[in-house]
Amino acid sequence: MIRRDVIYKGRVQRVGFRWTVNHLAKGFDVSGFVENRSDGTVYMAVEGTENEVNAFMNSISANMTTNIIDAVIKEAVPIGNDTSFSVHY
Repeated sequence: MIRRDVIYKGRVQRVGFRWTVNHLAKGFDVSGFVENRSDGTVYMAVEGTENEVNAFMNSISANMTTNIIDAVIKEAVPIGNDTSFSVHY
């Protein structure tokens, strides 16, 4: 199991970004959450096997390519608190 903390920058708020990420997550064996930040970025924490997390993140990039200017990715220690993927409001 791995965990990645990701900050997406670009036109990622008020465009259905969180909804799209949450919808895409249902196609992968991952858990975590996605939320808007007050600075206009979107934060995502995702856990799963390396293959599943990589495939999920590639899917996000492919589906939201026109919205994402940059993604700051940090490897983190898996917490295991989440059993599914959700949107935090």
